[in-house]
Amino acid sequence: MTVTTTPGVRWFLCFLVLCALLAPLRATAQQPVNVQATQRAFNEAYRQQDWPLAIELGLELARMAPDLPLVQYNLACVYALGGQSEDAVHWLGRSAASGFHQLGHLDADSDLDGIRDRPGFAAVRVAVAENQRRREGEFRRAVGAVPPILVPPEGLDPDRPAPLIIALHGYGDRPDNYPRAWGGAAAKRGAILAVPQGVRRVGNGYFWGNVDEADTIFQLTLEHVKERFAVDERQIVLTGFSQGGFMAMALGLRHPELFVGVIPMAGGYIPGIDAPSEAAKIKPRYYFIVGENDEAAREVRLAVKDFKAAGYAVKLRVLPDTGHTVPREANRELGRALDYVLRR
Repeated sequence: MTVTTTPGVRWFLCFLVLCALLAPLRATAQQPVNVQATQRAFNEAYRQQDWPLAIELGLELARMAPDLPLVQYNLACVYALGGQSEDAVHWLGRSAASGFHQLGHLDADSDLDGIRDRPGFAAVRVAVAENQRRREGEFRRAVGAVPPILVPPEGLDPDRPAPLIIALHGYGDRPDNYPRAWGGAAAKRGAILAVPQGVRRVGNGYFWGNVDEADTIFQLTLEHVKERFAVDERQIVLTGFSQGGFMAMALGLRHPELFVGVIPMAGGYIPGIDAPSEAAKIKPRYYFIVGENDEAAREVRLAVKDFKAAGYAVKLRVLPDTGHTVPREANRELGRALDYVLRR
């Protein structure tokens, strides 16, 4: 259900479904049936494997939000788990028609294993793949329309490969807040600083969406920099703050061959879901930074423990008397981290 087989992410995505349901309803003057209670009841029915009740509640949610793909997808899952394969394929098709595009989740979700050989499933998969292809094209165009901020060090020789630091801003933040905070540390080490922008708008800033979207933005940022400067591919560092810190950690695990080091600042971590693998052949150096009073401090300590257990070279910097914020002496703190991951 909810496009993943990982329990921790399941319930997070259920929360996203709830947010998507509530957003249009808040704009109406007439308050409908309690959507929040229905979503929670659906989640609990799923947890208890009460498929008849989950189906009933899923149908109610689908009535409330007839064009929301995740609601329809979840309904298909509980129909499949309840042994009603024809209805499951029908609602899966409805989700594809509404724009469901997460092909990887569709292929991996064990909730759907009982209907993969049923008539119509293959056609639904083709439709989801086409949705993903179209969405990726649109997303790449949107990212390309907002190039990253580039801060080369003064006197950079364009023909001499330079280190590259890619920095991911926090949730609701803007990339133009980071060159001043981190540009000095990068310049002192002869590195190019690149600060891309998430394309999902929230308040006066932006956020990164999911890891796949952040990955696309990162890849396009790397291409953009390489078109303009010579990059030392042995000295590429990924960093970020808050949601950007989590994305840096996750992308470091996804593409370890690309980075000499990763510097997550105050990012989240869920043991068992985000944990590194001991089997990884390439392991960049990780330097975690978190405030002593940050709510994320406990998660970051767990991440450090797990990364060390998996054989990574790891260092933790806990900032005293600091909450969830970019370090007060940001350039100095980033400089320390860069010296560690670059082995200087």
